[in-house]
Amino acid sequence: MKPLSGLRVVDLADEKGELCGRLLADLGAEVIRLEPPGGAISRELPPFTPDGRTSLYFAVRNAGKRGGVVDLETEAGKERLHELLSQADLLIESTLPGTLERLGLAADALRERHPGLIVTSITDFGQDGPYAAYQGTNMVGVAMGGMLHRAGIAEKPPVMIPGNLAYDVAGIAGALGSLLAFWKRLQTGVGQQIDVSAMDATVGIADWSLPNYSLNPNLGHRAGTGIYTLYRCADGFIRMIILVPRHWRALKEWIGNPEEIADPKYDQFIQRLIELDKIVPVLERFFADKMKTEVAVEAQRRGIPATPLLRPDEVLENEHTRARGTFRKLPVAPGKPALVASGFFTIDGERAGPESGPPELGELGEGGFTESAARREMQALLERAPRPPTGGQPLAGLRVIDCGVGAVGVEMGRCFADYGADVIKIESSDLPDFIRVILSSYMNPSFLSSNRSKRSFGVDLRTEKGRALVHRLVQTADVFIENNGTGTMEKFGLGAEQLRELNPRIVGFSSQSVGSYGPWKNWIGYGPNTHPVSGLQHLWNHPEDEESPAGSTAVHPDHLVGRLGAMAALAGLILRERSGRGSHHDAAQFETPIGLMADIFAQESLAPGSVHPAGNASSRGAPWSCLPCDGDDEWCVVNVRSDAEWQQLRKAIGDPQWTHDPALDTAEGRIARRAHIDGQLAVWTSERDPRSVMETLQEAGVPAGIVAHPAHHLSDPQLVHRGYPKLVVQPDYEALMLEGPSFLGSDLPEVVTEPAPRLGQHTREIASELLGLSKAEIEALIEEKVIEDPPEEFKIL
Repeated sequence: MKPLSGLRVVDLADEKGELCGRLLADLGAEVIRLEPPGGAISRELPPFTPDGRTSLYFAVRNAGKRGGVVDLETEAGKERLHELLSQADLLIESTLPGTLERLGLAADALRERHPGLIVTSITDFGQDGPYAAYQGTNMVGVAMGGMLHRAGIAEKPPVMIPGNLAYDVAGIAGALGSLLAFWKRLQTGVGQQIDVSAMDATVGIADWSLPNYSLNPNLGHRAGTGIYTLYRCADGFIRMIILVPRHWRALKEWIGNPEEIADPKYDQFIQRLIELDKIVPVLERFFADKMKTEVAVEAQRRGIPATPLLRPDEVLENEHTRARGTFRKLPVAPGKPALVASGFFTIDGERAGPESGPPELGELGEGGFTESAARREMQALLERAPRPPTGGQPLAGLRVIDCGVGAVGVEMGRCFADYGADVIKIESSDLPDFIRVILSSYMNPSFLSSNRSKRSFGVDLRTEKGRALVHRLVQTADVFIENNGTGTMEKFGLGAEQLRELNPRIVGFSSQSVGSYGPWKNWIGYGPNTHPVSGLQHLWNHPEDEESPAGSTAVHPDHLVGRLGAMAALAGLILRERSGRGSHHDAAQFETPIGLMADIFAQESLAPGSVHPAGNASSRGAPWSCLPCDGDDEWCVVNVRSDAEWQQLRKAIGDPQWTHDPALDTAEGRIARRAHIDGQLAVWTSERDPRSVMETLQEAGVPAGIVAHPAHHLSDPQLVHRGYPKLVVQPDYEALMLEGPSFLGSDLPEVVTEPAPRLGQHTREIASELLGLSKAEIEALIEEKVIEDPPEEFKIL
């Protein structure tokens, strides 16, 4: 049984956040997708099947749902909605703030009529605040969320990430917020409204930009692949990320210890970074006659994080994705099968993904939700006597063992700590989280952000006694998190099966770079290693530069996988409430960008060779552009979706003569003259700062946004209105601004925002209070170097 079997969802989300309902359906929920009589907007969104009749955007984000039609402008339509809500647990909607209120369907009114209902509202900027009424698009969300500014090369405009990142990230945030609200409903019997902002959700995955900028206000410029170098091989490129000394030594040995890079100074990452222009030619000379995948395989055999840069067709058909079942055939419309990404997770070894295609318009007729044993179990759970959580925090009373490193696991742990869970970070000065020590100290802004509000247990898992102590912690824990190399946790007696033996009720989550099974399962890597192997690197570019990969220095998808992990673990906890049993959830990091580009890969499977980098352009309309503004590397985005918006744009910029060309009055004409429009419009934008451009065009009803960076975010009026930036005073360090939550809740308190722990800060406390050790026993274990207090000096490894 899937963890959310028996959960009932009514889904009104259209274009933005549609992945929310898809994810809940993947996890077992019954989701009814309601559309207006003419069909959803997203049925008209690219990409399309080769005949142009079926939207793959709609298909992949609505796979596994059932479909109905409702006209909310009519009383009959409203009553039909109420009929379904009377049987449902959750409503997802994405209308512009105020729309449902105008229809007499405001969230408060819905929850009054349907007690216990959770209403998840997914919008571009949130339910209120200075931007609430702004027009949004996915591109505006990516730009305002800070994921556009660093993408591409300095010589060209910032380049859009392929897919629909902002709206899909908002969907993931919506699913996480929905399950958090549902978990609290199980405690209180009370529903609530979850208010998701696509902007907030996107800022949250922008690589710790707020805390790092608040310590060091230096923006830098776009650098393409930057420090995550791509090396040319005989048939393409590989990415190697050489951060730690052992990887550098292994690389030198492999290529024969050439004299040019023999100087010991290159053992230090910062020195290699400074002299990268001297190192790259040496390595490319060695790789020049070798095939990219063969190079990656040999590098990985030597313990070096390397991945080949794959094109979309190579992603669809390689030994690893085939063995993992990364794609499966599903109908994207009746009689039209395509290869569709098979889901973001496995649960206890089984894929959790769509098992059917998208619904046909109105296929449900007057039907409703189905009756099942799973629904009866869920109903019994909902009818339990309330048990309100201490202090209102929904996750208070849960204990999480966090063996995460870098970003994935630790970000997942942070999601639990934000809402009151006791999160215990397992670490030692000999085996530290590499993000903790990356700046040659035990504290830095990135580590602080992801590890706030946790406790640190300094313990050496290489020792038998250390492992025994952690095993005892696992026996009374609720959640276990890890994202180490495949097989690492098994060596410590903490693999999925071993966890189940220690604690049959524990909910586990594991994530490896390319997954824990398949021919490449032992490959190691960091977030940027997933860009080449998932196809993201190839597609994240301007179309004219297809053979010169650009991309971004972002560690995406690390932060996002952490949020997916938190969502999956909450689903596992909900299942445990019914079954009494735990479960283990697994996510391969490279499959997250694949899942976010599922419609693009479906297109490639239907029309091989059709998918190429699109840059900033869209077939939806023109202008669809990133344009220069007044200031140092300041940019804005402008999107026109309709002829009406084009007329509004003309008026807003003063109706200059060049806009009078009749050919520009239609979308087809504007798309054909895209470059001309961009050049003319850039003259206007370059004389204005990006905020002025955004405000002028938004006042006219034209989607536009700042290409935001952390200097904008620190004082952005919408983020400040929503309480997004969080101040933390870190003892013996600095006061920094940290990222806030991706969503707000009408019955969720402020997120817990406390300092990050020093390494081993809570070792004695945990040993005494949770493990019941005496002072003498604790001292003996410290003397034996099994556990440790905070180090007095930084240890160079």
